[in-house]
Amino acid sequence: MTDTADLAAEPDLAPEPGLAADPGLAADTSVTVAPGTASWRETSRTTVFSKFGRSVDRVDFRLPDGAEEVFYLKRERPAGAVLALTPDRRVVLARQYRPGPGRVLWDLPGGYLDPGEQAADAVARELLEETGYAGDVEAVGAYWLDAYTDARRYAFVATDCVRVAEPQPERTEFIDVVTLSLDEFRSRVLRAGLMSDTAAAYLALDHLRLL
Repeated sequence: MTDTADLAAEPDLAPEPGLAADPGLAADTSVTVAPGTASWRETSRTTVFSKFGRSVDRVDFRLPDGAEEVFYLKRERPAGAVLALTPDRRVVLARQYRPGPGRVLWDLPGGYLDPGEQAADAVARELLEETGYAGDVEAVGAYWLDAYTDARRYAFVATDCVRVAEPQPERTEFIDVVTLSLDEFRSRVLRAGLMSDTAAAYLALDHLRLL
């Protein structure tokens, strides 16, 4: 996972990368916004911290009722995660310590998109780098990480995955490559909350009708 670039040094990164960043994912234009819902106005923005591909901005808004309010919002580069299945339908996972939760999690392979990189290419690259596996990658969907960040996440599935190389993780990644049956993955990891890519995993399983 590439995580050493400063956001301020990434001119190609727009605050809203959008679904158009990947041709396999189409933007949803069917949503109707009620009058007043989107009438927030940003009046100023200052970056207060920026490092490791993430930043925190102080943003002043004028609310629909005219009041002024300050929010601290996180900016982050778009990223993808892939539910990778072997031919016998075992799930390929990257088991590693995560410093935020402060514990070992069983995560889907994935990571940040490099500037100008397509989401499908990014997850295929991360799958190979983190686990040594490669397969047939298919787009599933995209989602917002949370309501106070512009971070966009792309979900994929990869089928017929086989080990084709030795893993080549980043210098800060110490990964145990693990495969679990679908039943084990659903019960021991997904429903137990022992991963950070939960939304991507559910989207992928739903896409495959394997929930």
